[in-house]
Amino acid sequence: MMNGMKTILAGAVLAMTASAGNAAVMYADQVISADYGTCTGSASQCTSNDRLNQDNALGATDGAFYALGFGGSIVLGFAQSMFPAGTVSTMEITFNRMIGHDEAVQIFTLDDMQNVVEDLGVAVNNPDGSTRQRANAPFSYIRLVDVSKSVFPNTTSFDGYDVDSVAVAPVPLPAAGVMLLAGLGGLAMVRRRKTAA
Repeated sequence: MMNGMKTILAGAVLAMTASAGNAAVMYADQVISADYGTCTGSASQCTSNDRLNQDNALGATDGAFYALGFGGSIVLGFAQSMFPAGTVSTMEITFNRMIGHDEAVQIFTLDDMQNVVEDLGVAVNNPDGSTRQRANAPFSYIRLVDVSKSVFPNTTSFDGYDVDSVAVAPVPLPAAGVMLLAGLGGLAMVRRRKTAA
């Protein structure tokens, strides 16, 4: 009976610590700065779909987007002021992604003074629109810089990368510590049983 109770208790602790290891995804909720690039399309193309509204890059993916313009950039902030590390996801909107309509963005993590912490590389407008990069160092902000023309010189895009949303799934370091302690405790119990037997 006592061994059964210990097993149930150990299972409950493990389940609790495992669920603590899954962090909530946080979407960008503030535009810190934006520098619109250039648009080579017609006046109506360059303003259609409310694409110059910077707030369209905020919140969860909803189909509304902010076009960076060729060479343009945006710095986005989050409700959490500092992330220890995590996965950065971007969602780009390209309607029916026509052949040759290639767009790319360089992704950077920034510290609280907006200095570059890490270059996460280039993301392109995949058919499903989503990309994921791993940030390995603590950061506060995300900067996206359109590099469509340098990556795809013959692109048919007229205003570069279109940002629908940016999300961060932080790595919860305290939860990882709790899971480590639970694992060490489990090993100690196994060792204790062997010596008692």
